[in-house]
Amino acid sequence: MSPSTFELLLTWVAPLITKKSTRMREPIPPDERLSVTLRYLVTGDAYTTIAASYRISPTTVGRIVQETCDALWNALSEQGFLRVPCNTNDWKSIANDFGQMWNFPHALGALDGKHVVMQAPARSGSIFFNYKKTHSIVLLAVCNARYEFTLVDIGDTEALESCPSKPFPYAFLADDAFGLKPNLMKFYRNQYLPLDERIFNYRLSRARRVIENAFGIATTRFRVFRRPIIATEQKVVLITKAVVALHNFLMSLTLSQRSNSYNYCPANYVDQENPCGTTPGEWRNHDSSDGLIPIARTGSNNYSRTAKQVRDDFKDYFMNEGAVDWQWATVTRT
Repeated sequence: MSPSTFELLLTWVAPLITKKSTRMREPIPPDERLSVTLRYLVTGDAYTTIAASYRISPTTVGRIVQETCDALWNALSEQGFLRVPCNTNDWKSIANDFGQMWNFPHALGALDGKHVVMQAPARSGSIFFNYKKTHSIVLLAVCNARYEFTLVDIGDTEALESCPSKPFPYAFLADDAFGLKPNLMKFYRNQYLPLDERIFNYRLSRARRVIENAFGIATTRFRVFRRPIIATEQKVVLITKAVVALHNFLMSLTLSQRSNSYNYCPANYVDQENPCGTTPGEWRNHDSSDGLIPIARTGSNNYSRTAKQVRDDFKDYFMNEGAVDWQWATVTRT
């Protein structure tokens, strides 16, 4: 983040975090509050470490982080960086981007989920205990073709059941953690697949990879996710929301080329395709996160006849008029 970007962000957030002066002492100014919060999100350092750097108490750091994370979410939402698609044109715009950039038509977004690992909440029992034997909340997210989050849900893995979607054949793209549905496409499962099903799996994987990259970029830039977050459940939710908001804000600057020397996502930071296959993005070389882990399977292997037909229709399209030149060599490469 460049100094000018910081100043721009401060103008939006400052009205929400400015405290009134008292007779006892002057309040901590909003620019320092924002600096403390960004320092915590980017480094993941303990409150005591940050407190020593800014000469304030660890308790005050914790309170500043909580208040400023909430302000970041509200301010960036008001500026339009977290706008949920709400009409036909919004959804069609996302689908057109997936068709042009990733050769997957009528895709409403790529879907994935992560466990945000945290310390065990007091008196919570097994409520937040996950299959990795850690405590966490669930971050379920959908992103567009440009690595920007469009829908997020924190703590409820079923939230997307009721989110708006288009009739057949518009669908979200997901991995094997989710169940196959008419508006949710996932891979064919088998050890030995015929060519047409392997082609479908490749095309789906190619388009769905944007959500992996979105999570990867956010995790490597905001290292608060590199370890379990030492905070209450409510504060972990606010921290996660702030990172989502900041990711969209900084990605928008990268895409509009308004940020030059302080590029949030350089070209080689995401996965790149070449004649020899796929070159992993730079973020994968730094992704050793213990604080953001994949979710377990949330759907079964059972699915409706309609869902199967939608997936087969996509498969047939990719084998015929929707085929791309390189798919045959990529799928048959040994």
